[in-house]
Amino acid sequence: MFFLPITLIFLGHGIIFMIFTLKNHKQKRQKKIFTNELIVAILFFAAGLLFPFMYQSHNPTLDPNILNFLWLTSSILILIEEIVWTLVITHEFLVCKKNPSLKIERDYENFKKFFTQNWNYDFRKDIERKIIHVIPIGVIFIIWTIGNILDIFGVLTQWNIDVYSYCYWIIITIGFGFVLMVAIADILKLNKTYLLPNWAVRWYRKSMIADELETHVSSTPLVLCFVPFIFAPFPIFASVALITTVSDATASLIGKKYGKHKIFEQSKKTIEGFIAGFTSTFLIVVLIAIIYHSFMPVNLGTILIMATVAAFLFLIIDIFSKHISDNILNPILIGFGIWAIVLIL
Repeated sequence: MFFLPITLIFLGHGIIFMIFTLKNHKQKRQKKIFTNELIVAILFFAAGLLFPFMYQSHNPTLDPNILNFLWLTSSILILIEEIVWTLVITHEFLVCKKNPSLKIERDYENFKKFFTQNWNYDFRKDIERKIIHVIPIGVIFIIWTIGNILDIFGVLTQWNIDVYSYCYWIIITIGFGFVLMVAIADILKLNKTYLLPNWAVRWYRKSMIADELETHVSSTPLVLCFVPFIFAPFPIFASVALITTVSDATASLIGKKYGKHKIFEQSKKTIEGFIAGFTSTFLIVVLIAIIYHSFMPVNLGTILIMATVAAFLFLIIDIFSKHISDNILNPILIGFGIWAIVLIL
C-alpha cells in the first residue's frame, strides 16, 4: 500500500484540473483549449491509477520487499515536495496579507500585460526554450546508462533488482515530481497568481510562450503522455521521449529559420519544417532501435517500418492537429503506432 500516497495525489490533481476545466468550459471552448485541458485531467487520473503497476511492469516477480521500498521512497519524496509547496504557498499568502498591494500587483492580468509587452520572438531565445524541454529527456538516458553499468558489474543483482525496475524507479520519481511542480504552479498562475513565488514567475517569463497564457504550459501533458510507454520496451519509451521533444524542436526551429514554402497558403508551417521533423523522427527511431537493440531485438526491416510509420504519423499530426496539442498527439499516436508494429511483426 506504499504506492497509495502518489496514486491519491495524482487522482487529486486530476480532480482539481477537471474542476477548473469544467468551471469555465464555455470560455475555454471559445479559446479552443477545453479539449486539451480535459485530456490533461484524464492523464492525471491515468498516471495515478497506473502507478502501482509501473516499477514491476517488466519484472512481475520483483521481490515484494524491494517493490515496497521503491514505492515508499518515491512516496516520501513526492510528499516532501507537496509539503514544500504548501509552505511556499502559505508564506506567499502571509506576505500578501501583510501587504495587500502585492496581491493587486501580482494579479494575473498584470502578469499577462507585462508578458505580452515584453515578449517578442527571438530565434536564440527559442533555441534556449527548446533546450529546456530537451534537458529532462537527457536525464532519462543518463539514468538508463548508469543503471545498465550497475547491471553489467552485478550491482543490481546484489540488490536483487532488475535494470528496468531500478531505472524506472528513478525516472518516474523525478518525472512525477517535475509534473507536480509544474501542475501546482500552473493552477496558481491561472487562479491565484499572487501566491506564485518570484522564482516561478521568472521561470514562466523565460520559458512560456504566448499560446500558454490562458492555459497550462506544455510540460505537463508532455511528460504525462510518456506514462503508457513505461510498459513498452525501453527503445519505444526513449523514441517517444526524443520525438516529442527533439523532432518537434527541429521542425519548429528549421521551419522558422529557413522555411520559405508554406504547406498551406494561410498556414504558418512550412515544407522545410515538415521535412526536418519527418527526417529527425525517422532517424531517432532507427538509431534508438539499433543502440538499444538488446532491449527490443527486432530485425532491420521491422525497424525501418517503425521509423517510417513514426515519421508519417509525425507529419500527419503536424499538418492536421488543430484543437488538440501536438504535445499530446505526438507521444500518444506515434508511441502506440510503433508499439503496434513491434507487437504485430
